[in-house]
Amino acid sequence: MKTFKTMKASNLLGLLMTTAALLAAGCNKKLDLTPQSDYNTEDFYKTANDFRQAVFGAYGGLRSVHGFDYPMMMESLSDNVNTLQNTTNNPLARFGFTAGDDRILGVWSAYWTVINRTNNILDQIDGGDFPNELVRTIMRGETRFIRGYCYFQLGWIFGGMPIIDRRMSAEEIATIPRASQAETFAFAVADMAAGAEVLPEQQGGDNLGRVTKFAAKAILARVHLYGRDYESAKPLLEEILAYEGLTPYENYVDCFVNTRDNGSEHVFQIQYTSGLNSQGNPLVYSLVPENLRSELFPQGGRSTWIAVSNDLYESYDTADVRRDLTIQQGYASGNDVVDSLTLLYIKYAHGTVPPNKEDNDVNFSIVRITDVQLMYAEVLNELGYVADGEAFALLNGVRNRAGVDSLTVLDAPDQETFREAVFGERRLEFAGEALRWFDIVRQGPEKATEIMTAFLARAEEGGGQISFDAKYLLMPIPASELRTNPTLAQNPGY
Repeated sequence: MKTFKTMKASNLLGLLMTTAALLAAGCNKKLDLTPQSDYNTEDFYKTANDFRQAVFGAYGGLRSVHGFDYPMMMESLSDNVNTLQNTTNNPLARFGFTAGDDRILGVWSAYWTVINRTNNILDQIDGGDFPNELVRTIMRGETRFIRGYCYFQLGWIFGGMPIIDRRMSAEEIATIPRASQAETFAFAVADMAAGAEVLPEQQGGDNLGRVTKFAAKAILARVHLYGRDYESAKPLLEEILAYEGLTPYENYVDCFVNTRDNGSEHVFQIQYTSGLNSQGNPLVYSLVPENLRSELFPQGGRSTWIAVSNDLYESYDTADVRRDLTIQQGYASGNDVVDSLTLLYIKYAHGTVPPNKEDNDVNFSIVRITDVQLMYAEVLNELGYVADGEAFALLNGVRNRAGVDSLTVLDAPDQETFREAVFGERRLEFAGEALRWFDIVRQGPEKATEIMTAFLARAEEGGGQISFDAKYLLMPIPASELRTNPTLAQNPGY
């Protein structure tokens, strides 16, 4: 586990110690994120402890969506997943989904639930009974970050969102139209920047896993990077990389072992705890081979819920340790015979496993420090390619940990080839971590269509029988939401 340094200002330390006591989660390892959904918010949020419980409810909403619907949807859309063998998520993988898709609705509903919870908190926090203003300020910033993160996610998945920045009745919400995507991101940036200003550099003890200043700045940098605002992303990434408490693990596998959760590799993780009010992570069980029998995961898994593409597997160098730590051959259903045609994710099954398959203890990383390194390499390249410059060193640090030789100027002699190398490395480093689809989308409609069309033309992906349209770069607004709010406009093509 990460060891945290003492805060420099003694008066601030005293206030933060008070804050830690008030914000304690009641669990030595990870936060107890049991949502307080049964309370009447008009009467409930009065004391600092009341607001603490409400914030945990917001974290609980993130825990819910990142444990299943979100990673399932994002991986299935990308070229990481086989379109023909991906059984449960077949409509997403084959681009046959509609506005009535349950997975899409699940992601939409989960993020909006969290936004509603954060608005309830923010509307009442100024009137709450807090022992000092620092406690209130930090909790307000934390809540605004969570809300901003949700708007950022929704904006990239669905496009412009209605800006709901306070508690509203259902009738009032139904009158709010969609803002533009740019307006949605501007709102998200303002929220996350407000959080980054006041959040502590680290969270220790019972607060381990709560968002930090560096987590907020990492997501904020991601927003700017995705929007190609490299000048704004650069100082945020530099500050994170300069912090000595965030460094890559020596071994890649440790990034996905539950005993190394919340360590120096992880900038921001969604917290999961087995045996505590159904707060375990079901993703592991949903990804691994059905009849996998090993000491690491004796219960087996759901097999081809997510079948990995040959295109991803073949993209790894044979010396790359990430390949076999991320992907393995599956088993034919009902027996122990290896099915060499089926490739499945094994990434999250390297740690200890609880008796309940869907109650795994491994966290889900939103940002790892290698993500920050590769984002910074991308920023440096976009601001001006330098042969064998710092961007090369950052990229090669990630490659070398995986056992892969360094990229040279001969491999990437200009800005365009280095850009391709960064995106290629991101695919290999973060396979199964729900980042690939956004990395495709943010390259723009023309490039994204080129990538997906080439992928779908492969024989094992249907040989061109599945067509890709740029409309798929945004998911449809769920049909049920359109019925509830007639002012919402559907995305083009749906």
